[in-house]
Amino acid sequence: MGAPRITFTFQRAAEAVTARLKNGVVGLILRDDGVAAGTYTASDETDLPSGLSAENRAYVLQALRGSRGRRPAKVLLSVMAAGAEADIVADGAAAFAAAEVDYIAGPPDMTAEEAAAVKSWLTRARNGYFVGKLVAADYAADDMAVVNFSASGIVAGGATYTGAAYCARIAGILASADLSSSATFAPLEEVAAVDAVEDMDAAIDAGKLILVHDGVKAKLSRAVNSMTTVPAGQSAGLKKIKVVEAVDLIRSYAMRLIEDSFVGRGNSYANKMLLVSTLQAFLASLEAADVLSSGSASAGIDLEAQRAWLKDHGADVASMSDDEIAKADTGSETFFALRGTILDAMEDFCVGLTMGGTL
Repeated sequence: MGAPRITFTFQRAAEAVTARLKNGVVGLILRDDGVAAGTYTASDETDLPSGLSAENRAYVLQALRGSRGRRPAKVLLSVMAAGAEADIVADGAAAFAAAEVDYIAGPPDMTAEEAAAVKSWLTRARNGYFVGKLVAADYAADDMAVVNFSASGIVAGGATYTGAAYCARIAGILASADLSSSATFAPLEEVAAVDAVEDMDAAIDAGKLILVHDGVKAKLSRAVNSMTTVPAGQSAGLKKIKVVEAVDLIRSYAMRLIEDSFVGRGNSYANKMLLVSTLQAFLASLEAADVLSSGSASAGIDLEAQRAWLKDHGADVASMSDDEIAKADTGSETFFALRGTILDAMEDFCVGLTMGGTL
């Protein structure tokens, strides 16, 4: 019954991946005394809890709006008391820990200290399955899981908004973006004007997600997160929101497949290869969805890691072939390597025009 169970688990994971490719989930932390503190789910305006303040209702509807004809699947609300006694992590962000949330935005009046507290919680949560990322205003976190939205003078519907008051809108756009595409230049049709950024390239290089108005419409700039310092051995591509989304997707679902179907099994070569084939099929589905570059993905036993483990445990690895290394007994340890090239989006264009003939 082992293989059918693995197939069923993979199919469930693939279905979840397909759903995420279509649209994601926003988590909003709200301060409001008009409704009971707790969690709520909203897919449209009719789902909003009665008693929610007009300001908070508008904030949630911003998140649900999306862009390019796409909307988030839903918005999860974590409502906490408006008083100073409420803790933004314990009473707000922590409610999302067991939920599949892609982007989190705090209340419009979230302080810098609160943003830092949510970021610290997020770092811990992302050590597991959690793939949530924070959208915060003018918060230079230097972190791939934090989007530093930097904008001011946002004019929409006759009112002027700060960047902080528009974080829910940005979270909704990012959560609704197709994972095979980038949110770069995603339009915000309702925005009539926004304060111009003097040096857009410098702002983007500083890890800021900004708004620009091209004279016809307002739109996001290049879709980058707040990372400016790339850790040693990692790719500068992690500065891009799209790339981090793909990494999170692979990490989360690979972990689920392993823990749901393989932890506790006998550590035989046959079981290892069953896991390899399952992971390979998972990666192939991402190639088909244009998340990974065609032909780039592979899964296999990590021979170098396995060789090092065997050597540390007294094996004469110098005399062993790769096949012998792969089939060797490694106790309770397993070593696998996933490889693939995340498909970037078309963002930089060079178009040449050649004209012939005479006037």
